[in-house]
Amino acid sequence: MSLTHYILDFAYTFNTCINCFPTPSLHINNRSYKIQRLLGEGGFSYVYLVQASNGEYFALKKIRCPFGAESLQHAMKEIDSYKIFNDEHIINIIDSNVVQERDGSKTVYILLPYFRRGNLQDTINANLINHAHYDEREALQLFLEIARGVRVMHKHRVDEDSGLNTRRAGNNTLEFERESQPLMDDQGVTPVTSMSNLLPSGGAVVPYSHRDIKPANIMLSQTGVPVLMDLGSCTRARIEVASRQQALELQDYAAEYCTISYRAPELFDVKTNSVLDEGVDIWSLGCTYFALLYCSSPFELQSSESGASLSLAIINGQYRFPEAPKYTERTKDVIRACLTVDPKHRPDIDRVILMVQGALQQF
Repeated sequence: MSLTHYILDFAYTFNTCINCFPTPSLHINNRSYKIQRLLGEGGFSYVYLVQASNGEYFALKKIRCPFGAESLQHAMKEIDSYKIFNDEHIINIIDSNVVQERDGSKTVYILLPYFRRGNLQDTINANLINHAHYDEREALQLFLEIARGVRVMHKHRVDEDSGLNTRRAGNNTLEFERESQPLMDDQGVTPVTSMSNLLPSGGAVVPYSHRDIKPANIMLSQTGVPVLMDLGSCTRARIEVASRQQALELQDYAAEYCTISYRAPELFDVKTNSVLDEGVDIWSLGCTYFALLYCSSPFELQSSESGASLSLAIINGQYRFPEAPKYTERTKDVIRACLTVDPKHRPDIDRVILMVQGALQQF
């Protein structure tokens, strides 16, 4: 059943004036939810805290699609992305629906778990206000769990069963693409052609990249497990850039969906005849770990201190480690490796995990 009930009588003012009315409610696929408050917003997206009839709380993401098929397709792609992974480190989708608005546009609703502990940016903000910082061992343990979640994306395996075309994209790099098929089939399995001659048994590896890893997109579960969220920018990791037009399109996409202070330098100036891959997430991980330790992304800190252009600082890899708080060189080496400007020399996620585990051995 569609979402047929309008949110009381204020469908168009609901986003900015939710507190002006009695508690509104809506229905998603025959289930009723009461909207409690706005949790956050950005662009055409809004996230609300909602409560089910049994008292359980959820996060409801509302995505307005005012630009027709293109914006709707992006929202539907986000829904598909939530269904790909099954791991405690990556947020799972609970329900979704698409509604036709009075003006002819569509709105997508995505029901997600609610994390009472908030996200890592909340923790960073609290540390900044309280002049506190993470203990190094605690930060390494947390970062290790974040990296394990990223590894699930980068090493994603699919069943060897039709639907996905593969082709070479440079030296031993595979790009995967589907012809006019959704990311998921009715059974929740991503189709793929047989590739047993290329990869070990257990299915084909189809790497995915999150493309917008940052503290605000990492929630904390009740047990303290970091959970990657906001998969709107998630896509197959390896993209062969075959033309200048495609390069410019990828740059525009990154500018819109990948947060600038955590964005890899190769996304600022995408080169023709290059291959974008999982390395963009490794860079973002380095920025995220730096922010955990020093309460700011490395390039925002550099820009604020020197007055330099943020984008130029990122492209040139210009940053420095603050004198305080004090952390060991092994911890800093993890960040240095992740923030290697040339993606060809950046470590993969397995190497990052090994480096973090090695740094933990000193405690």
